[in-house]
Amino acid sequence: MSFLTIVNNKFQDYLLTEYESTQKSYLFYVFPMIKLLLTIWMIFIINYLLQSYLAYVIIAITFIISSFLLKINKKRFIKLVFVMGFLFPLVISIPVLFTSEGTVVWSFNIFSFEFLITNVGIELSLNFFLRMFANMTVLALFILSTPFNHIIHIFHQLHFPSILVSIITLTYRYFFLFFENLIKILRADDCRRFKKYPFKRRFSHLSTMFSMLLLRSFNHGTKIHYAMIARGYKGDLPDLNYYPKVIHTLFYSLGIALLNVVIWIKFV
Repeated sequence: MSFLTIVNNKFQDYLLTEYESTQKSYLFYVFPMIKLLLTIWMIFIINYLLQSYLAYVIIAITFIISSFLLKINKKRFIKLVFVMGFLFPLVISIPVLFTSEGTVVWSFNIFSFEFLITNVGIELSLNFFLRMFANMTVLALFILSTPFNHIIHIFHQLHFPSILVSIITLTYRYFFLFFENLIKILRADDCRRFKKYPFKRRFSHLSTMFSMLLLRSFNHGTKIHYAMIARGYKGDLPDLNYYPKVIHTLFYSLGIALLNVVIWIKFV
């Protein structure tokens, strides 16, 4: 339960400080649609046009340096890149070292099990690791400079169905309430029990708790829906105001274009 409490607190902290945190970045004032298209373009280049380890490293270093220069939240940027750009690809790439066919480069034994590292395995692992690391630096720059209402604005510009936009918005905004209900149920259950149930009985007890969570969430959602209708909700959420600046958009586009020219000349 302590883990769920930590997750809930972290999410609520991010939700409360998301707009103020992204507003401190210079990329906050870039047109959201242009920022999204440039991000997709960079990811396309990394995954489909480049096969150079050095190119991946250059892109990753460029976006890491840009995150500091453009006043991206450093703590969140480092956490996101470390978890999704370092730990995740590392966990995936390590088994590839031992499961790929090729010329054996190094072998060792652990408890009578022989492990073989091949040249193909090293190449595939390194390629996947560096490519994922470069991808996550690009995504982290976009995520930590784009508040949620700018993303909703992009959905409106792309003419997403209003019901889909409403579902995404409400899910994001009220997601932490689900955790709050879950924590309350678990805490109440701990207060009413002095010893653990037998193994078989735990499953029926968990099913009862999740049924209570479902009913409580449904009741809470119904109250929220009635409150929205009372405030004039007619099935379509309004697009919130945002204040992009042409000069910021121009400089960001020129920076991405310059990086593309360098990569195209050197590696494509």
